[in-house]
Amino acid sequence: MKITKLFLIALSLLLTFSALTACQTTDGEDTTAQETTGGSTVGTCDMNAINAEIDSMRVEDFTEATETTEYVKFSVKNYGDFIVRLRKDIAPITVTNFQKLVSQKFYDGLTFHRIMKGFMIQGGDPKGDGTGGSSETIKGEFSQNGVRNELSHVMGVISMARRSYPMDSASSQFFICNADASRSLDGSYAGFGYVVAGLEVILMVSDVEVSSNGSENSKPAEPVIIEKVCFVEKK
Repeated sequence: MKITKLFLIALSLLLTFSALTACQTTDGEDTTAQETTGGSTVGTCDMNAINAEIDSMRVEDFTEATETTEYVKFSVKNYGDFIVRLRKDIAPITVTNFQKLVSQKFYDGLTFHRIMKGFMIQGGDPKGDGTGGSSETIKGEFSQNGVRNELSHVMGVISMARRSYPMDSASSQFFICNADASRSLDGSYAGFGYVVAGLEVILMVSDVEVSSNGSENSKPAEPVIIEKVCFVEKK
């Protein structure tokens, strides 16, 4: 009887351990990338709240910061300024990389080299033709790459551009949606923030005259220059 009881206890413990292991690997998600302080899951977000926050503030509500913050201001020559809120809780690797590049003034003087009205505007390439980037690439934080990211690509959302393959090929190039592109982009690209002020600047840039770059009509007739990207904070 003692042997039977010991066998049943051991079997019960084995089944319990197996169930816990299975829970940790559900859907093949990268649980390490999803962990964050405070106990919440990286990638989860309230799109209703985000839609309400997009373009809900004024550029004048912010002042330049001396330290790294969750807000950055883009100054576009001849068009004006807009403010982006970076969501490190949604895409921590992507935001950390972007903040590093901003602190290095990497984006100052670059251009929006690819502009497609009704889709997005793309920038952040030091070569200015879509083939360049920074010195290192980062993990793609999106579901097709095993990372949960629920930030939908609605108008005003900023996301990382990348090559089709490998999925971990994003470096410095980014794009900002000037229309709802959620059906074509969600799950395949790492959204990491959104415009909270100055969305009209994005729409004005989207209206520039473009010509063919060899494969699509997206090359601006005149350079659209990002004069400066800096950290800001609320006044």
